[in-house]
Amino acid sequence: MNAPKTYLQRLHIAAFGRFFDTTIGPFSPGLNVVYGANEAGKTTVNAFIEGVLFGWEDARGRKNVYKPSIANRSGTLFFADADDGSAYEISRIRNADGPAFEPVEASGLLETLDKETFDTMFSLTSDELRSLEGATDMAAKLLTAGSGTAVSPVAALADADKRIAAYTSRAASATESFVHLRAEEDECKQALAAARERSDSLKAEYREYTALAADRERRTDEVSSLNELIEQTASAKAEAARLERVAEEERCRMKECDGRLASLDGDEEGGLFSDEAAEAAAGAAVERLAEESARLARRVDAARDAFAAARAEAQEISEGAKGSSPRAVPVVFGALAAASLAALAYFAWSGEWAAAVASGAAAAMAALSLAWTLRMSRVAARPAQESAARQAMNRARAVLESCEEEELMLRLRIEEELASMGLQAAQGSLSQAQSMVAASRDRRQRVQARRAARDEVAHVRERSLESLRQACASRDALFARCGLEPSQGIAAFDQKEEALKARRLEAIEDMRGSDARLGELKQLLREGALSSEFDILKTRQAQIVTRKSESAEALAELLLARRALQRAADAWKSESVPAVYRRASELLALMTNGKWTQVRADETGAIVAVDAVHKRFEPRFLSTGTCQQLYLALRIALLERASDVGAGLPVLADDILVNFDDERRIGAVKALAQLAKTRQVVFFTCHKEILETVRRYAGECTTVAL
Repeated sequence: MNAPKTYLQRLHIAAFGRFFDTTIGPFSPGLNVVYGANEAGKTTVNAFIEGVLFGWEDARGRKNVYKPSIANRSGTLFFADADDGSAYEISRIRNADGPAFEPVEASGLLETLDKETFDTMFSLTSDELRSLEGATDMAAKLLTAGSGTAVSPVAALADADKRIAAYTSRAASATESFVHLRAEEDECKQALAAARERSDSLKAEYREYTALAADRERRTDEVSSLNELIEQTASAKAEAARLERVAEEERCRMKECDGRLASLDGDEEGGLFSDEAAEAAAGAAVERLAEESARLARRVDAARDAFAAARAEAQEISEGAKGSSPRAVPVVFGALAAASLAALAYFAWSGEWAAAVASGAAAAMAALSLAWTLRMSRVAARPAQESAARQAMNRARAVLESCEEEELMLRLRIEEELASMGLQAAQGSLSQAQSMVAASRDRRQRVQARRAARDEVAHVRERSLESLRQACASRDALFARCGLEPSQGIAAFDQKEEALKARRLEAIEDMRGSDARLGELKQLLREGALSSEFDILKTRQAQIVTRKSESAEALAELLLARRALQRAADAWKSESVPAVYRRASELLALMTNGKWTQVRADETGAIVAVDAVHKRFEPRFLSTGTCQQLYLALRIALLERASDVGAGLPVLADDILVNFDDERRIGAVKALAQLAKTRQVVFFTCHKEILETVRRYAGECTTVAL
């Protein structure tokens, strides 16, 4: 046996219960175990899958329908084709919209299955298996799902026999039987003969009543139409008045814009330059010349200072030489003489006259020698100092003259460059040129600001003009829709509204007159109600004839269907039922380790379990666990037998092994693993030991944690 071709790959819960924007999966085509602790959401996921397929449950009583308080229940099931990898999606938001399929071929997953069959066959829970314990029609429920029909052929055959008998019954409840229909028809014929005479007298009044009623209906429609027209006219009047106000506001705004444009006209003269780039270039050139002039001025000042210093030094050297030549020797001699006298006085005071004389003579000689030496060295060095000073002064003069010449050339170049930039009026003054450039920049910015303001006002005026045109066009359309001319003004709406109200009043007055006559005729017809019974009886007779014909056709169809159902039931019992019981017996023996060996039907058609010593027991005499194993074996056998029913949909098992002991749990896991070879199985559990049992004894399985 091969794994299912199409299987549930994953699911996305947008909003359901406590889950929001949650993806669960991926699942494999075979056996899958969804493991999570209590309150992890296993039952919620189970309910979500069934809800996407067959609709969300409605709130009844205190039942939990997993509806979030702040969102609609919604989500998507993603299916995959194990052969070619094709993907299918089934989504649901509101029950009224039904499921959404992507692509449309995904709808084939639900073609052979309805909600009742899914609940019976594909949604296995421990509680549901316990609830079947006392069900007398358990075989019919299970085997019906196996046949792929809403009811089993046997149940359909019994229903057909019951309906056939109803067509020939004399019971009072069998209102559609031929006996009752013939009696009802005879009674109707007698009543018709008696009513025919009574109905002729009031036919004229009835015709008048019918005509007046139709006229009143027409008047009612006319009044309703006039009410709508009056309401539309009033609404159009209010809208037209609003559009008039809008148009007047736009005209005022345009007038204001025209005044501002007039005040902004007459541009003042632009700057000295052709454009902003030329102005910036001129400003940069003037700044560059100013910096260059400043640097050169500093050099000229430095050269002048150097020349003045050199000239002063030379002059000082020259004047110093002339003054020191005749006066140097007397000064030196005077100093020496003073020193000699001082030495002579000291020695004399000390009583050493010889030493004093000698010392005085030595001092005198030393003074003469020093004076002579100084005079000779100064005389020799004076020409060299004067020559060096004159050379330094000449070099400083040359540097100064060069700087002054360079300053003159710069001044000429400044005048030439300023003239080339259109700044002749500066007359070579860089500060004046800078002021002219700044003034030009200010004028240009003022002109640009004025032009920008003018453009903005013009744009506002253009918008106002467009709004005015739209308002006028909308107003004209309102007038045209109401059949009026715009030249008539708003008062035209009032005139039309008054005319409509007058027509409505006229129609209401006509209705009042018709109502009075209708009341009179209604009273006459009510008094002669017996005469109208004729038409009722004629209709009733026609209905009885139709019912007889329909009953005859239905009886013929039932007889044909009964014959076909009988043949189908015989074939179904001889083929499907034994095969299901054989397979269920194998699965029950596997789950109970051979203690229970067979599942069969007794003489009354009820299901019984047979143990290893061939004793038979009805399900109500079995333990809870054994009874659930019996029903689980039947479910698996039916799912394997009805391979075309719900192909591609998963079998959901929610903690169905909690009442099984360890050995029987192993057998049940093996049975589920065998089912997983032909159908996808998603097993939910919160018990770790059950998870370990599945992993150990089921072979390959996929675990998804919540």
